[in-house]
Amino acid sequence: MDNKWVIDVYFKSDKFLEKITLDWASIHFLAFGRYYFNGNLNNSQIHKKAVIKDLNLNNVKFVMTQDSLNVEYKEIKTDIFVGYKNGIEYRIPALEIIRAVIATNRFLLNRIVELDSLSKYFVYRFDDKNNLYIDFFDEYERKLLSAEYVRHLAWIITNENILRMFSQLGQNLWLEGNIKYDFLFKEFDIKARIHEDKKVVRILEIIEFKNKKINAKEIFISSKYINELNVSSEPKLRKYRSLNKTDDKILDSKIDGANNNESDFINTLDTKHIYSSDVKINRRKRNRKTLRTKEDNSTKIYEIENDNLRTTADTGGLDKTKGLEYENIEDINVKGELEEFIEIMKLLKNKKDIEDVQVIINDLPEGKRGKKFSKLQDGETNRQYVVGKIIMKNGKEFSLIEVEREEKSLSMLLLYAIKPIDWTSIYFKLTLGLVNKSGTWDSSSLKRLEMKGLYSKRIRHKSDKSSIYDKCNYIYEKILENKSI
Repeated sequence: MDNKWVIDVYFKSDKFLEKITLDWASIHFLAFGRYYFNGNLNNSQIHKKAVIKDLNLNNVKFVMTQDSLNVEYKEIKTDIFVGYKNGIEYRIPALEIIRAVIATNRFLLNRIVELDSLSKYFVYRFDDKNNLYIDFFDEYERKLLSAEYVRHLAWIITNENILRMFSQLGQNLWLEGNIKYDFLFKEFDIKARIHEDKKVVRILEIIEFKNKKINAKEIFISSKYINELNVSSEPKLRKYRSLNKTDDKILDSKIDGANNNESDFINTLDTKHIYSSDVKINRRKRNRKTLRTKEDNSTKIYEIENDNLRTTADTGGLDKTKGLEYENIEDINVKGELEEFIEIMKLLKNKKDIEDVQVIINDLPEGKRGKKFSKLQDGETNRQYVVGKIIMKNGKEFSLIEVEREEKSLSMLLLYAIKPIDWTSIYFKLTLGLVNKSGTWDSSSLKRLEMKGLYSKRIRHKSDKSSIYDKCNYIYEKILENKSI
C-alpha cells in the first residue's frame, strides 16, 4: 500500500484458510500456532497441551532461508533461521525474533521502517565510568519511559550486534522489500513453545529471552516528563470524582458465579526478558513540579461521567505490549477515584526505608460470563485498578492493589513474596478472582498462593476525613508490620 508498511498474514480455521493484510506493527500480536477469536489480535490463546521447553542455543550458527508450509493445499513461504546443535535442527521464524526479542513494542517496530529514526527521539553518550546517558526529546512519549522500555533500549544501544541487526532490518525493508538480516546473537538462551518432529524442532513462540546484558554500569535518563516533586501545603485548585448514576452502594459479597467448564486454552503472556544483572536507572530531573495534597472551600469539584475524561500517563491504544507494564510514580497522572492513591504512593516513596515505587494502572479483566464487577455502576465504563510495587532499600518488594470502589466496601490488598515471583501473572489471577467473586478478594486463591510463598493482607481504608499524610503513614505502618514475613 502507498505510504504504509503492511504484512500478509494467514489464519486457518476448521473450514477456511484466509489471507489478511495487516499493519506492519501488528506482528507484535502474532505468533505461529496461536488461536485468535472474533478478530481480536490482542487476546490470543494457546492450547493447554502446548509443548514448552528451555532451549540453550548459545553459539549456534543460524542462517536465514525460506520455509514452505503446506496448508490446505496451499504453499506459504516464510523466512526462517536454521541452525544445528547435537544433531537436532532448529527452525526459528525471522518474524518471531523481531517481535519477541528485538522490537518488543510498537514504537520500535515503527522505528525500524523509518530508517535511522531513533536519533529523532533521543541522543545518548557514555562517560569515562561507562555510565550510559540517554536524553529524550519531547517527541518521545511519557509511557515509553517505563523501566522495561528503557532497559530494552539500553540493551540495543550497548550491544553493537543487536543495533546492527536493528539497522539491517530497516535497510533491507526499504532497499529489497524483505526482512533479511543476519543472526548476530552470541547468546540465545530461551524458553519457547515448540513443535518437535523427529530431529526437527520448530520454535513457534519465544516465551522467555534470558541473560540479556546491558553493557553499562548505570543508566541516566532525562525527559520533559521527569520532574522534581515538591509537596505543597497550598490547597488543590480542583478535584475529580466519579459521578454515580445510581444510589446503589451495597456490595453483595456472597454472590457466587456458576462454574464454567474448564477451557482447553490458556492466555499467552508477553515474552519475558531476563537480564544477567540489574543495571540501575537514574532519572535526572529537569524541572520542579508541585503536588498539592490538601483541599478547602476554594477547591473546585469536577464530576466525571464517562471514560473519555479519565486521563493517565499512557495514551492507550495498541502502543504497548500485551502484558502489564510498570511506570515510574512521578510519571503518572490519573484523574478520578484513584487519584488519591497515586498521591499517597508519591508520598510513600519519600519514606526512609523505601527505595522506589512503581505503578501499574489497568482495567479489571472481564471474568466469568454474567459477572458485572468489571464495569462501574453505569454498566459501560471499565472499572480500573492500580498496583503500587514498593521496593524497599533492603531489596524486599511489596505490592499494594487498589480498585475503584464507588464507595463500596472493598479493602486494599497488600502482597509480599519471600522469593522472586512473576508479579504480573499474580495481579491478573487476583483481579480475575475479584471479578468472579463479584467484588470480594478470593480467599481460596490467596491461600493457594500462600503455599507458594506469597502472603497477603487486607487493608481497610481510613476515613475520608483523614488527611492524605495520615493515610500514607497508615499504609507505611502496615508495610513495616509485614517486613519480617
